[in-house]
Formats: sequence, structure tokens, C-alpha cells
Amino acid sequence: MIGWALETFVATTLLMLLVLVLRAPVRKSFGAQMAYALWLLPVARLLMPSLPAGWREQAAAPVAAASDIVAIYVVEPLGAAPAAGAEVNFGLWMVVLLAWAFGAAAFLAYHLFAHSRYTSKLLRRARVDRTVAQGKVRVIETDAAHGPLAFGVFRKYVAFPRDFAERYDEQERDLALAHELGHHIRGDLIANWVALIVLALHWFNPIAWKAFRAFRADQEMACDALVLAGRAQALRHAYGRAIVKSAHGGAVSAACHLHTINEVKGRLRMLSKTRKSSPIRIATGLAGIGALSIAALGLTASGTQAAEKMKDKMSTAIGVDLGQDMPAPPAPPAEAAAPAPAAPPAAPAPIEGSRHVYRYEQKQDGKQVKKIVVVHADGTQQVSEIPEMRDVRINIPEMPEIRDGNCGTGKGKPNVEHRQEGKKRIMIICADRIAMVTADATRMAMHGRQMGMEGARMGLRQARRSIESAPDMSSEDRAKALKGIDEAMAQLEKNLENSLERND
Repeated sequence: MIGWALETFVATTLLMLLVLVLRAPVRKSFGAQMAYALWLLPVARLLMPSLPAGWREQAAAPVAAASDIVAIYVVEPLGAAPAAGAEVNFGLWMVVLLAWAFGAAAFLAYHLFAHSRYTSKLLRRARVDRTVAQGKVRVIETDAAHGPLAFGVFRKYVAFPRDFAERYDEQERDLALAHELGHHIRGDLIANWVALIVLALHWFNPIAWKAFRAFRADQEMACDALVLAGRAQALRHAYGRAIVKSAHGGAVSAACHLHTINEVKGRLRMLSKTRKSSPIRIATGLAGIGALSIAALGLTASGTQAAEKMKDKMSTAIGVDLGQDMPAPPAPPAEAAAPAPAAPPAAPAPIEGSRHVYRYEQKQDGKQVKKIVVVHADGTQQVSEIPEMRDVRINIPEMPEIRDGNCGTGKGKPNVEHRQEGKKRIMIICADRIAMVTADATRMAMHGRQMGMEGARMGLRQARRSIESAPDMSSEDRAKALKGIDEAMAQLEKNLENSLERND
């Protein structure tokens, strides 16, 4: 159990790092929805059990087929003295497990309490209450909300500030409501609780905290893409104004806020891009991410050759055998002379047409040797030593090798080709065909992109004037919001200049 837990901790951390590296290029090439979907990888690995026991038994003892095994008895060697330092290891593991469990429980308890307290405050101070989405979602206005937000899993809510109608025009109100309803439709509130549980298990891991913040940013960008899909360019300007007007610093981890100040620049930059992903590009992204997911989960699964090597290295580093459930407590001192080495367990009467398999450990030449005894139906026995796991190669299903290459241009041809080189399967991502499709779309979108940037600049200026004259914002919040808008405007100016230079 401890070995599996440590393998899972290391594997999920590696997958978090992988997603942190891939999220930006995937979002740029295939859209925010694809980047958000990458975060399923660490969760899937956390829920993945060990490989079936039959696979490991077959790899460890090829003399016995899984279909013929009736029972396996593991017998500890008699008279074996406890390993040096066993008492220290047992006590250390108990301290580590208790500290981890206390931290995880305290983390979840805090977030449950904070979320319950905040939502109760929202509902208690609500003045306007109506339903939308065929009565499935309640919309409230409350002075306890700083900006639009969605909350609730079983009873779904969307909350707006009391001055919502005065601060936002009709288009901005509709888009803000669409954004929060999008969170409910996509199940983002459930995803937030799942992410908090994963973070609770990794509460001491700084990579997990960074991954959680990136996950929330990708979630908001994916919801932005959902709201703006198929809408006119003019609505992007209104949507940007709604985001800026909602800027605030406070947030509750389990709720979905329209905006927090830390994400202003990234989301406004995305709004200035009008590129629409083609079905071919989406299919290419799905194929590539699917192959990557299968390969990553297959290589990090508990029980694979890679996981066993990782377990061996961790065992060597910490001085504990991770194959057992928990370091055994020290045995009481022997009161008599050490007995003879352990013998194989007595075999029961053989069953017609079957065979029994027994595994035991024995001291031999000062070393602990694992042996396996096969009792056949005719009563004959066969004794073999079990090789160390590190010397056994575990065969896993072969994954296709993914390559980038040029496949030759041509209309109607797929962007992904599957080939066979001997016994190896090859998946080739045709970069030349993707580049040809992208170049055509880029030329058509260049003019529209420049117009979109100009409109976004006008929207930011209008939003800046609104924040400067807002009477209910503190000086600190106003300064943070204005700083974020100024940085976004500078980035837009730079993008506009670059776009004009490329157009020339």
C-alpha cells in the first residue's frame, strides 16, 4: 500500500509538470478547451489501480499460468531476525502518515467551512431571487458578492452584486450570465471539488499548488471560449468590458468567479484573437492528446517496468522495502536458540486435473531467497527460484510512436497518417498539411484580427474610465484593476503593431 501510494504521488506530480509544460502550446494550437481537458491526466492516474495481479504474477513466475493457479500462500521465514533499523523505520512511517493525514483533513475541513460560510452569507443577504435554465438555476443579487459568480453542486446558483444593473449594460449582463451558466453546464463546480481533493492529498507539494492555479485559469479561459463560440466580434468587446468591471481580488476556491485580477492579461489577450479552429485541427488535437494520454498513463501505471524501477530507487533512497503494506514493527527478542530455516508449507492433497502453487522465502547462503513450488495433479513437485522484479521485463501493450513529418500537400487528405514499419506502429502528424490549412485561415483572419484589436483597445479605454469613476471601489482595488488594464492595453498595442508589420 505504501509503495503504491508513493508511486501514485510521484506519477501524479510528473503528470502535473507535463500538463504545466503543454497547456500553453496546446491552447495556442488547438484552443482553450483542449488545454483544460489536459488536467484529466493527473486525476485519471490518481484513480488508476495497480496493474492486474495476474500480469505481475505471470511476469514474476513464468512457470505458472494464471489460469492454472488455485491458491497462493506466502509464508514468512521462521526464526528470521528483524532487519536493522526496523523499529526506527516503523516509527518514522507512522509519524509521516499521521502528519500527511492530518494536513489533508485540515485542508478539506477549512475549505468546506469557508465555502459553507461564504455561500450562507450570499444567500442571507440576497434581495432578488429568480430562476433560469428551465428552473434549474437560481439567480440572486446580493451585496455580499463583489462580482458575478457561480456556486452549488446539487442546488445551482448564480450570484450578482446588488449594483449589477447599474454597472453593466444589457449586453454585458447577458454575457456575464452566460459565462456563469456555462460553468454549471460543463460541471466546473464538481471539477473544482475534485481538484481540491487532489490538492488536499498533495497539500505539501508546491507543484500541486501551482498546478491548481493553472487549472483554474484554464477553466476560465475554456468557459470564455464556450461563451464566445459563434458570436459576433462586437460581443467580444462587451465581454471584455464585463470581465474588467468584475475585477476583484477575493475568491472562494470551490466557486467559479467571472474574474480575478491575476488573470486579466491572459484572458483579454485571448479575446483579441479571432481565429476559429477548423474540424481538421480539432481532430488532430484530439488524436495527439489521446495518444499522449494513453502513453503517459501506460508508462506511469503502478506495476509497469518504469514504476517498478522507480519503486526500487525510492526503496534504496529511504531504506524501506516498499513492496510491503507497512514496515513491520520489530519482533520480540528470541528466547531460545534460532530454529532451523523455514521449510516449504505442507501441500494439501492434489485435486484431479489441477495443480497448486506455493511461494515462500528461505535463508540460503546468508541471503533471503524466494522460491515457488508447483505441485502437479500426479503428486510430483517442481521447485524454482523467483527472480528479482528488477530483472523481469513486463510486457505492456505497444503504443504507437508519434512523429512530426511532411506527408505531401493535397486537398482532402488527412492531417494524421498511420503507418507500419515492421512490427512498429507509427502515427505521423503531417505538419505541411496543417501549415497549408492554417496559412489560408490566417490570411483571411488578418484583417478581422486587426479590427478586433482596435475594438478591444476601445473597450479597455472605456472600462478604465468606468473604474476610475467607480465610487464603491477601494483605492487598492482600483489601483490593481487599473494596473492590469494598463498592462493589457500595452500588450494590445504591441500585438497591433506586430500585426500591421506582418500585413505590410
